Amino acid sequence: MKTSGLLSAILISVTKVERVLVYRHTNPDPDAIGSQFGLVRLLKTAFPSKTIVAMGTVPQPLTWIAMTDPVTVTPTSQDLVITVDCANHERLAGNLPADAFVIKIDHHPNRDPYGQLNWVDDTYSSCAEMVFELFAAHPDELTLTSVVANALYAGMIGDTVRFSTPETSARTLAIASQLAQFDVDVATISHHEMDLTPKLSKLYGYVLSHLTVDALGLAHITLSQTVLRTLAIPYGDEDAIVPLPGNLTNVRVWLIFIATPQGNYRVHFRSKGVPVDGVAKQFNGGGHELASGTFVPDTDTIQAVIAAMQNQIRKVTK
Repeated sequence: MKTSGLLSAILISVTKVERVLVYRHTNPDPDAIGSQFGLVRLLKTAFPSKTIVAMGTVPQPLTWIAMTDPVTVTPTSQDLVITVDCANHERLAGNLPADAFVIKIDHHPNRDPYGQLNWVDDTYSSCAEMVFELFAAHPDELTLTSVVANALYAGMIGDTVRFSTPETSARTLAIASQLAQFDVDVATISHHEMDLTPKLSKLYGYVLSHLTVDALGLAHITLSQTVLRTLAIPYGDEDAIVPLPGNLTNVRVWLIFIATPQGNYRVHFRSKGVPVDGVAKQFNGGGHELASGTFVPDTDTIQAVIAAMQNQIRKVTK
């Protein structure tokens, strides 16, 4: 189905139900929250009589984008489910109701097409950018408000790291410009994206002083639960440091291994040019070419990930 047909099908699906539940991934980033609440508010304005809910709790560091939806519902098979910014079914924040119709909106490679309707396009820099396209395709039915525009702009700024990633395109900048016309507080959003609390500043210092960088330009660090507890960093808040190693001139690729409360490790793959998604896929993960993720069970697997990435760098630089 062509994109125009998908966008029409999404809106038609919304018109047929009384309740729409919008999900996003666990450990959300600005794009997950921005696209989720941007979509919820966009649909609420167009369909005020419907119950449209953003599922999941918004973590405190992202409450500047949106507060947790005060409406609570028990999902049923009669609800329409829309997921945003979540490539894999397992990463959804919350259980989907059995037999519900699911629409997946995502900008990661579509290795898990878990929706009955999948609008997935990895040429977009963010899912927030895609939500804007949904509006742009239906200007007569949908209304872009300042609240929606601010949420979507925050999502775009977050996933492009303030328009610095390779996924940032002319389309990205054009959409950002259109959003800015709706009283988007560009300066405040940019400052929020760079917010550094005293606790996080200590984590920044820890990462820079304990980061291992090898001769290939591969940097890696493991953050244990002990380290996070010592620095009083709740699990999930440490995501703010993920871009940090990329600021070092001698780093080409970086891996951040974060111990979870469950005992395994969340892995962030990032790169300035060497593709990393293939290595992530080897360990049951995935994502974008230069930004991917997965979970690994133990420190032995961490060493295996590091070795695989070293081989990948050698292969690319031959």
